[in-house]
Amino acid sequence: MPRNLGPMRNKKEEESLIIKRIISFKQNSFLMDQNQDFTNLEMNKSGYDKIIKIMDKECNRLRKQQVSQLFYTTTIVQNGFLDALLILAACINHVKEIFILYNGRVTNRDLWQIAKKIYYSMVIGGSEGVEYATQEIISKFASDGLKSIPFIDKILSSLADGFVNAALLTRVSYITENYCKLTFIKSDRDLYPSPKFIFDSAKNITADFMNRIFSTLRKMALKFTLNKSFDYAKIAVNPIGYVLSNSIDKSEKINPLKKEKLKEQARLAGNPLAYGLGKLIKSLKKK
Repeated sequence: MPRNLGPMRNKKEEESLIIKRIISFKQNSFLMDQNQDFTNLEMNKSGYDKIIKIMDKECNRLRKQQVSQLFYTTTIVQNGFLDALLILAACINHVKEIFILYNGRVTNRDLWQIAKKIYYSMVIGGSEGVEYATQEIISKFASDGLKSIPFIDKILSSLADGFVNAALLTRVSYITENYCKLTFIKSDRDLYPSPKFIFDSAKNITADFMNRIFSTLRKMALKFTLNKSFDYAKIAVNPIGYVLSNSIDKSEKINPLKKEKLKEQARLAGNPLAYGLGKLIKSLKKK
């Protein structure tokens, strides 16, 4: 991929960088697909900002897609090692997507610099994220009387893990995007969004799925309170898989064909052994 230049620290060099980036954008595959007209585009900050406004929409779409996927997968995976692999893969794929969107990668030296920024950001942000995510999720449950649900602690823990991981990827995403689109920074701090901004963004991205989960849990709490029929065996074997599969089933936004696949993934990742035994017992019952 062609090399791209990172933001300048010298204000006098900013104008030169803007011109180089605009020239590079003329060969940008995404902008060409959008039929972007460069004929009357000014070769200055104003013209540059017009292009960036178009790129922002696509970058937001990519971010929402990757963060949502990571939240879903790491919520149902009950394994720290697999979580780490999923986070690493998501970060690599998303950073690559953003670099390609903004016209290729940076130099090897700059890639190493941004890798360190991302790593330090994840380490520092991790401790803040766990506390914030736990408070965020518990506060949402406080007034709903959901403590009566069997294995609610395990379900909450899984949701908190998924949200922390989503927030970390959101942080990585914004650092990378800022590195690719900012033209002048006074220090590395300018690349880092505030923790509040990061968590608010992650919360907005995961809001739809999180609300469906909470809706499922409220109905479970009501059934339990009214002593209605309750499948304790399924919940005991795979608590988060049970909740997620029911949440997916009730959603009208998900394609019916995709629903079954997602439900199977939730049950499999939540407890592979129980999933396998269930499939085996079901096959033995067939005539």
